[in-house]
Amino acid sequence: MNDIAGPGFPPEELERAPGPTAVPWSSSERSPDPSVPVPVPLPGRMSNLDPRVRLLWSLLAGGPLALLGLVTVGVAAGVGAWELAAGLTCITVAAVSAAVVGARLAWTRWTWVAYEDALELRHGVVHVSSSLVPYHRIQQIDVHRGPLQRLLGVSRLVLRTAAATSDATIPGLGEVEANHLRYELLKRAGVDDAV
Repeated sequence: MNDIAGPGFPPEELERAPGPTAVPWSSSERSPDPSVPVPVPLPGRMSNLDPRVRLLWSLLAGGPLALLGLVTVGVAAGVGAWELAAGLTCITVAAVSAAVVGARLAWTRWTWVAYEDALELRHGVVHVSSSLVPYHRIQQIDVHRGPLQRLLGVSRLVLRTAAATSDATIPGLGEVEANHLRYELLKRAGVDDAV
């Protein structure tokens, strides 16, 4: 328990902390001291992506469809084709709804597990993928945050391995969780964080 606690985390604080990750604050909040590693659910506990990534994926999948639908409905209504505008509205609502449901379903099917010697990633709705990335193969870990991701407080963790074909990505972690999972995985991989 002490090696999980790390500097600045007394074991008794972790023991009384709620939840499976046993951290004294939720992953959506910022750490009181960013230099202190937050204990992440290692080893062997299945973890889901941050729930905020559902909104991100829904926006990315449904947003362009909604915009396209609004434009086409506007054009149809502008030329007086009201039946066509009504039909396009129904199609737009159905397409956006399907995109949102698909994004939420994809979120439920995305899990990762950090074992003692490797990281396992599982995802997919129709085509299910499972990959195992041994820590000794990890050479670099990057944390990516686009504008929408920063707005929602989520990050994408990209693991670079010795073979480019075996790179892996965890697409939706909270900012604090991503930074501290990166730290823990680099430590387990024996890679010095020169950033």
